[in-house]
Amino acid sequence: MKKFLKYFLVLLAGFGLGIVSLVVIFATMIAGFSNSKEDVKIEDNSVLTITLPTSLNEQGVDDPITELFGNEDSENFGLNDIKVALNRATKDNKIKGIILRPGFYSGGLAHADEIRQYINEFKASGKWIIAYGEIFTEQGYYIASACNEAYLNPKGMLEFNGLSSNIVMYKGMLDKLGVSFQVFRVGKFKGAVEPFIQDKLSEENKFQIKTYLTSLYQHQVSEIGKSRKLAFDTLWGISQKGLVFTAKDALNCNLVDKLVYEDELMAIVKRKSSNYQFTSLSKYLESDDNYKYAEEKIAIIYAEGDIMPGNSENNTQIASETFIKTLKEVSNDKSIKAIVVRVNSPGGSSMASDIIAKEVKLAKKIKPVIFSYGNVAASGGYYISCVGDSIFALPNSVTGSIGVFAMVANTENLFGQKLGLKYETVNVGEMAELWRPDRGMDAAQSMMMQNAVNNIYDDFISIVSEGRHIEKSVVNDLAQGRVYSGEDALKLKLIDGIGNIDRAVLSAKRMAKLKDYKIVEYPEAKGLLEKIIDRSSNKESQMSELLIQMGLDANSVKDIISVKNMQGMQMRLPWSIDIR
Repeated sequence: MKKFLKYFLVLLAGFGLGIVSLVVIFATMIAGFSNSKEDVKIEDNSVLTITLPTSLNEQGVDDPITELFGNEDSENFGLNDIKVALNRATKDNKIKGIILRPGFYSGGLAHADEIRQYINEFKASGKWIIAYGEIFTEQGYYIASACNEAYLNPKGMLEFNGLSSNIVMYKGMLDKLGVSFQVFRVGKFKGAVEPFIQDKLSEENKFQIKTYLTSLYQHQVSEIGKSRKLAFDTLWGISQKGLVFTAKDALNCNLVDKLVYEDELMAIVKRKSSNYQFTSLSKYLESDDNYKYAEEKIAIIYAEGDIMPGNSENNTQIASETFIKTLKEVSNDKSIKAIVVRVNSPGGSSMASDIIAKEVKLAKKIKPVIFSYGNVAASGGYYISCVGDSIFALPNSVTGSIGVFAMVANTENLFGQKLGLKYETVNVGEMAELWRPDRGMDAAQSMMMQNAVNNIYDDFISIVSEGRHIEKSVVNDLAQGRVYSGEDALKLKLIDGIGNIDRAVLSAKRMAKLKDYKIVEYPEAKGLLEKIIDRSSNKESQMSELLIQMGLDANSVKDIISVKNMQGMQMRLPWSIDIR
């Protein structure tokens, strides 16, 4: 026993010493980071290098590890970081040009559109920007085409073959498990439930997906044509027939300017800027921005992810109580004169959406509240924003989906036939037993659920009618759960204008009658260490990783996790429309 205690105490002491050492190391690293931020200087004649990650969140992660090791290929950058860097570089005399590597980007369509707008503003300053890659994805090439020149590796590939929406149908798997869903919905286009109750998409759902995909891609091809000085019909024919795949195909169709290797690219850069110095995105973001100080502020609140009730410290979820706390803080801050809410959400809980919308109405009485749409602001995402002062979206933002549904699992076959479980209940009240896992709802219970969904749908079209000043009957006609592109939404008066987040900020500035202002962002971006701790302690993250390891794609995993988190009635976009 004594020997055991001795070894145990030695082990404990060693563990404690290790913890202390880690603390010291981290403290030293943090001190080093803070000092390095003050010392970062950008040299004259600099060339900024930006490598886009495969996808972008609205906000980046504060990643000191990246800064320490200078990893410019980090996946931790957000769209806000790209925006800041390109806007700053446009006015920075030390930055002569940019090498952009967008090849593997396959994120949101609207994010790609927004990056192109910042590229165009950079070019308008008279500076050059070159795109280079070994492979260009469809969205990566869309971004690359906005640059002055686009170069591709001679052995590379370029994807230019249209858009495809991949939706996994889960009914077959659920049948094998002995699980079915009873569905209550309003809106013939409310297709979010279809993967769980059908083997194939309904014709109405196929129609709406085809309609807005066509709208999104026509916009994309049109913009590529303008940038590359190619006719729309020519590009459309190339994409629809799949005539481009290899590097030679891309060159022959004038989609790229030249096929070059890395050393040849450097020779091109040298001819443009002799004695150049490379500056990575991470380093550039740490340099002094020289922004003038202003006492008055415009707040940008990021609302990204599924809408859910309660609290959450996860910046990729919109938890009603957490969001409302932020909105109240910003509303009551007298130095903040206007609010821009940046929405990137497919929707979620109807109750949480309604609670947030109510708070937006209250905030609007204090100061202007403008909404800006990212890739998607649909269903609950549209609900929380239709009560704002103004809404701005990108042409290829996905919005609408004004509809409601509820799903109740029927596990009768799983519990009764497969597992042999039998439930006995004693009830006080005819409707006391609303749901039990070993059988489906009866007619009276189903009627009660459907009536509840109908009432929430009526509330939805009423709040849209009130917020957008559209007759309720008109809203009902264009609603029905149907999804629209930003361009189509503008025609239907569901939004106020086409523009990126800067356009929304400009509207906020005008409404608040500001001359000088400073942008402040909420919530505060999480650090890498916080993200790691959250990930290691988050059971959903662990489940996601397990399912991905089993072979499911990330969007399918997201669907499964979303079902687990559904509470009550849902205002949600048709299921994870994976556009590629």
